[in-house]
Amino acid sequence: MDSHEQKLSKPFRFLDLAPELRHKIYTILTSSPQPHIDLSSTYMSPHTHFPHALLLTCTQIYHELRPLYFTNNAFSLTILRRNETWSHLLTPPFLDNRRQIRSLRLLIVRWGTKDFFCRSLIPALEDCILNGRLRELEVVVRDQSVGGHYLGTQRNDIRKEYESWRKLKRVLRDPYLEKATLKEGQFAVVRNGWDAGSGNDVSYLLEKSGDEQDENLIQVI
Repeated sequence: MDSHEQKLSKPFRFLDLAPELRHKIYTILTSSPQPHIDLSSTYMSPHTHFPHALLLTCTQIYHELRPLYFTNNAFSLTILRRNETWSHLLTPPFLDNRRQIRSLRLLIVRWGTKDFFCRSLIPALEDCILNGRLRELEVVVRDQSVGGHYLGTQRNDIRKEYESWRKLKRVLRDPYLEKATLKEGQFAVVRNGWDAGSGNDVSYLLEKSGDEQDENLIQVI
């Protein structure tokens, strides 16, 4: 075997590549073709493109690769009356991964039971913005509730409705967010998950403040 053949047969050390090249390879490996990775999906694992095996290769690759998955992809969560299927994402063991998420879409079907929205979700969102990388937040609500026709018959405690909306508005108006969008859409169940299509942008409602404006917004939600 000549020297040329020996060079070809010698294993190549991936970590000998320049950091910029490794970053490009990691990006290709972790990028999802989906516009949003649904973290609340019960149909299939949302982490189809999560390179589990590669993360187990060595500590250096783990620390270089893992954050890119959450930073380079956009994620979505659907808020229902009960959210046990994904509420573990709000627990301390998932804290570091959660803080790596840069783009998130929330579909608000219901506020959740036991003050879930205000006590669990809002603090997690605020932490992701203040201590993490969350910079793009899109919130989609049902347009069938515009004008209060929906909530007028479903609302049992208006104080909780106001509290939920005001905390959501505070998050959407956080100056650390580079892009904050409020939309209304028609929700439909698709493959055991929820989808609202592209929705209509109603972010202009966030520009005003005051009790009257809050009531208009709460009727939208």
